[in-house]
Parts: sequence; C-alpha cells; structure tokens
Amino acid sequence: MSDANNKLKIAAWILVAPATLFLLMAGSTKILGANPLASIEAMAPWVFWIGLGEVTAAILFAVPRTSIIGALFLSAHLGGAILFHIIRGENFFGPVLTSFWFQSFMLASVWAVVFLRYPAIVANFEPRR
Repeated sequence: MSDANNKLKIAAWILVAPATLFLLMAGSTKILGANPLASIEAMAPWVFWIGLGEVTAAILFAVPRTSIIGALFLSAHLGGAILFHIIRGENFFGPVLTSFWFQSFMLASVWAVVFLRYPAIVANFEPRR
C-alpha cells in the first residue's frame, strides 16, 4: 500500500472517531431517555427509534466495509435534523443545541470520510466523454 493511501486512511479515521463517538453518545441518550436537556415533548416514544437508528448508522459508518451504507443512513438522519431546525425557524449560527450548523458540519464530515476512504468515487461525478 502506498504512502498516499495510508495518509488518506489516517485522515479518514481522524474524522470518523469523533463523529462516531458523538453519534453514539447522542443516540444512546435518546435510547435510554436520559437527555437532561430535552423537554417532555421531545422525549416522545418515537425518539427511542431515532436514537436506535442513529446508533446503528454510526456503527455502520465506523466500519470501513459498511461505511458507505452508514453514510447514506447518516445523510438521511442529519438531513432530517437540519430540516427540523429549519422548520422551527432556528438560526444557522448560534449555540449548538439551538442551531443547525453542527449537523451541517457533521454531514459534511461524513461525506469527506467517504471521499477519503473511496477516492475512486469522485470519478462518478466527472462528465462522460
């Protein structure tokens, strides 16, 4: 394996580790119903299933062989979170819990990992001759 491939893999793991840890933590608090910052309304029964999906997607994303599937699931999850914040009329910039810049950053880092792990995927976006 070339030195360039090793550098890409290291860069991907640098992005994967904190994202996965955050998603596992956020998902597990939803599963356990242990989020002290959430209102009673936010801890509706369906929040458990969102947390379970978040944990599942994070695990799939962390494993290199299934990271593309995890990236697709996380894209759906984070896109929904971004849309939820937009619908509520929250600002893009602001505290982490009342804005959607963090979810946007997470979504960008998910796809950065995909491009780092699978550089050949970029060829799919080039115009055909």
